Amino acid sequence: MKWEEFEAAARSISWIAYLGTSDVEGNPHVSVVAPGFGERRLWAATRARSKKVRNLAVNPAVSFHWPVGGDGPGELIARGVARIHGDPEARDRIWDAGYMPYDLAVFFESKDNPDLVFLETEVQRARLLGPDFQADVYQP
Repeated sequence: MKWEEFEAAARSISWIAYLGTSDVEGNPHVSVVAPGFGERRLWAATRARSKKVRNLAVNPAVSFHWPVGGDGPGELIARGVARIHGDPEARDRIWDAGYMPYDLAVFFESKDNPDLVFLETEVQRARLLGPDFQADVYQP
């Protein structure tokens, strides 16, 4: 599977996904995010004080899950390594890039909100399991 096929599959399944992180002791945590796409990366906006950000500060490994639903082509799982971007220049650049599938101002008011951070994930592997149980894999 190519990046474009991965992105199209994710977008067609849902505009939200589940994000899995773990803390320094390996305890799992799952949260809902609305991933965006840009620069061949997955992006998510969140609060700097969130548990997912605390987890990523000690363990940058993540997993995304788009469950079967809607008119999508199946179940999609992606894993990768995330980076946190919270400095004013990064917030400005990423906000203006328009990667998110929703109006960021609804949740964060403006790009100047110091509690806003963006998560950038470089996907290392993604697997789409279709209704016929045939798996397509993306690896850069």
